[in-house]
This record gives sequence, structure tokens and C-alpha cells, in this order.
Amino acid sequence: MILNFSQIELNQNNALIFTAYLPSLNEHIPSLSKSLSVQEKTQARKFINSYLRERYIISHGLLRYLLAFYAKSNPHTIEYSFNPFGKPFLKKNSSNLQFNMSHSKDYAAFILALDCQVGIDIEQKDKNIDIQGLLDLILTKEEAIIFNELNSAEKLDTFYEVWTKKEAILKALGQGLSHPMTLTQVMNVAANNGAHYLANNIKFYCSELTDLNGYSRAVAIAHETREFIQINLTS
Repeated sequence: MILNFSQIELNQNNALIFTAYLPSLNEHIPSLSKSLSVQEKTQARKFINSYLRERYIISHGLLRYLLAFYAKSNPHTIEYSFNPFGKPFLKKNSSNLQFNMSHSKDYAAFILALDCQVGIDIEQKDKNIDIQGLLDLILTKEEAIIFNELNSAEKLDTFYEVWTKKEAILKALGQGLSHPMTLTQVMNVAANNGAHYLANNIKFYCSELTDLNGYSRAVAIAHETREFIQINLTS
């Protein structure tokens, strides 16, 4: 095994959140590449930029190692099936292991849980991003009122907090951007005990993870009582 996480149990009461600083795993690229499927290797070769190719190999290879350990399989034998919106699931999944992955620049993040829809998102904060030009695509009308009352120093962090939470919810739901972000409220939801209701009446509970070197991270899970256990794979 490339990384040792064998002491971390996955059970019905928790969800495991893994984060990895990808450049620190460059030495493992040959091993990680061998674990990829034919389709993944083909996709990796399409990246002309070596930086993007290496990040793809490491993040997708790591996912295979994580899934293989908790599914009691081998990384290179992991097979995916996909829903109509492209969300992957384990093809052979007797344990009902659910997972999601996100990567941004030099970091990748993963979430694993049993019997529970999950999503995760990580984004590097870009101080030059045109926040105002994106608000109509992301915020509900109520959120826009709250957001516009913030001072300029608060807006960047709040924008990424909202964005990553909504991305995590949509990834957990498995419908991608076919379900507009503006239909999901994540600001000022204390009255719903932190649950964010979607159109199909599934409740998702969000948690913003600790800030990571200028990256914003959030997870969403369709179960209120799961404990989030965070593991840094490259510490």
C-alpha cells in the first residue's frame, strides 16, 4: 500500500474525509498509474501539460487505493458504473460504499461513507475572481441580500464557503449542474437544523472544513448524525 491508513475504520456512524497534497506524491506516480483503468490511462495521456497529467494520475490513483482498501479489493480491479449525469459508483458494491472526489491545483480531497450519499468540493481561493459576475448563478434571492450586506473583506471567504457547500451538495445528489445552485439555500439555514433541502426532498447536511493553505473545502452528506473524521494523507 502506498499510504498507510489501515488503522482508520469506516462504519455506519462516520464518514472519512481524506486530503492529499499532490506534489508530495510525485515519486508514486509509476505505481499509481499502474492502478488506473484503460480509460483513465487514455484520459491521462490527453493532457499535454505534464503538471495536469501528473495531478490526474495521482488523484485518481489515490481514489483507487482508498476504495480498494475499504472494499477489500485491488486498486487496478476497481470498476465504476456511472449514473446518467456522470457520477461514478462502484460497480461491485456489496458494502454500499459511497464516495466522492474533488481536486483543485495541488490538493485533492475524498469522502467515503457507507449507505449514504456524499459529496465533497475543494477550491483554491482566487482573489481576482469576478465574484459579482457569478452571484446570479450561485445565490438564492435571500442569500444575495445577505451577501450584499457583507463588507469587501468578508465577501471572498463567504463566496467560496457558499460555492464549495453547494458544489458538495450537487455532487452528493449526483445531478451536477442540471440542478441549479440557485435552488439550494446554504446561508441562514439554522432554522432547518443545518439541513439544506433540495427539490426532490432529500436533506443534505453540510460542513465547511478548516481552511487549508488558501483552499476552501466542504462536504455534504444525506445523514445528520455521521461523525466526520479528517485524515491528511500526506502529513
